[in-house]
Amino acid sequence: MKIILPLLGLLCASIAVSAQQPTPTPIKQVVQRPCCSHRWPRRPAITTPTATSAQEPASSNFYVGEAKVDVTKDETVVRLAMAQHGSVLIELPASDGPRYIIPGDPEMATVDEKALERNKRAIVVRPGSLFISPPPNRKAHSPAATVTVQMRSGLVVTFLFYPVEDLAQNVHRCVLSYNRDEVVARRRAAGLPVNLDNNIQERREQTGQSAAPISISVESTEDPKPSDKKPPERATVSDQSENSTKTKAEDADKTAPLADVANPEDGNSAKTNTTTDRAQTLARDALSQATKKPNRFKNWTKPLHGLSLSVIQQNDPKRPFQTIVVGVKNNSNDALKITSGTPELLIEMLDEGGKPLNVESVKKLFTESSDSSGAIPPKTTVYYAIAYASPVLSVNQQLKVTVAQTNAADEPASIKLLSTGR
Repeated sequence: MKIILPLLGLLCASIAVSAQQPTPTPIKQVVQRPCCSHRWPRRPAITTPTATSAQEPASSNFYVGEAKVDVTKDETVVRLAMAQHGSVLIELPASDGPRYIIPGDPEMATVDEKALERNKRAIVVRPGSLFISPPPNRKAHSPAATVTVQMRSGLVVTFLFYPVEDLAQNVHRCVLSYNRDEVVARRRAAGLPVNLDNNIQERREQTGQSAAPISISVESTEDPKPSDKKPPERATVSDQSENSTKTKAEDADKTAPLADVANPEDGNSAKTNTTTDRAQTLARDALSQATKKPNRFKNWTKPLHGLSLSVIQQNDPKRPFQTIVVGVKNNSNDALKITSGTPELLIEMLDEGGKPLNVESVKKLFTESSDSSGAIPPKTTVYYAIAYASPVLSVNQQLKVTVAQTNAADEPASIKLLSTGR
């Protein structure tokens, strides 16, 4: 009994100690979850358009910046970008030029006819009032204006103009490159007309129709062949005067050779040949004196695209023609190529403010240059002697000379000629 009681006491004490110790909490397994599971989706990256090569069309299949087009077939479509406040200069090969220009809607695009009169190897197209760029959210581009040009060789080129908002994408200059002989050969093989200047009059007489009123007919700067044009009415008067007395023939030579001189290829009389020979002789003498005494050239114009001009006039009111010598100086450090047909003589009609309203070409009877290559070396002057029929000018008209170089054909250098009657 004494042994049992201590054992029971120890048992009770152990139970009490175990009841006082806290039970251990179960260890929870930690699950790792990805952070920021409800993050907003990322915005698409904004890509900037990359510049397109000037030799290849853009992704929308039209040219931007500067375009150089090699024409390899007779009917060619050229797609060009044009901005609302821009313009496009289309340069043509020197061996060819436009015969007809068919513009589209004038409210969408217009052809600068005044610029075409000054340089028939370049076409300037300007946007119309309704030529606006598409909305920014519109992905596809479509042409808004068209201009169709048929060259003198017969080649047909259609220009499609796509409106763009950025002026930097505007095609400021488009150069067409092709071989005229190859174009003529292809068209002849296909049975199509070629060399439109030679048979345009024949076609009009056969059909009894003229050019469409909505087209722009570009007159040739070169003289047509004698077989393609009718003899002038003055020829009959000239033949009658030859049958008159010697005194009347000499008077007619002084008073009325102007129309005969303007068309020297049509003149078959000795009177016309004599007047032409006089014009050539005086022009060559003036050129010889100018090259020997270059210090006579004064009052040079300010350089424009490397060119500056000065003129020496030899006015004689008794002659039906006048002669001038034009000095063309290259002020740049590079050789400059002069465009074909220059120097040009133009008559400008001015308004009351002195701004030009209209420009007309003056017929040149004879031209000779001190350098026939057409190129002017750096810091060098080339002289041109010109004989021309004396025009009749009104009070608001003036006569001037223009010379352009091939890298700036649309902005020629010019100088005004003094009129002795004012």
